[in-house]
Amino acid sequence: MVKNIVVLMFLFVVSIVCAQQKTENVSLKEMKQVWATFLSTLKTKDTLQFKQLSASKIRCYSCLENTPEEEKELTTFRDTEEDWYSALYTTKIYIPVDIFIAEDYNLIFTHNFIVLLVKSETIYVNHAIEAVNYIEVLVTTTKPTKFQ
Repeated sequence: MVKNIVVLMFLFVVSIVCAQQKTENVSLKEMKQVWATFLSTLKTKDTLQFKQLSASKIRCYSCLENTPEEEKELTTFRDTEEDWYSALYTTKIYIPVDIFIAEDYNLIFTHNFIVLLVKSETIYVNHAIEAVNYIEVLVTTTKPTKFQ
């Protein structure tokens, strides 16, 4: 389950990178260059470049529960907030990039995960949501199983 969440968070990060550009004018060749730059940034652990490639906030569910303390906070939040689901997905899940880099970057972008991202097949999907054109980079980092 954690790997799936990390992959989804990662996909959002890449979507943010692409969304900062005018995607209606971005070709597949340009998108591949953005992806290569992103991977290079991860490989060199260049958090300044990572910040430049990212939006001011990163949508990251796993960032809310990737330590025992955060798991406890999230459980308490669910138990005490009447509208916890809405608050979670409209506010809490968006982590300022500086906090993400300080607290979550090294937990998510491990050496092994970066190697998987570099070696795995990459698929680019272009679609529009509410008149905004997005290019998503899809990377399978786990082998398919009977249940996944």
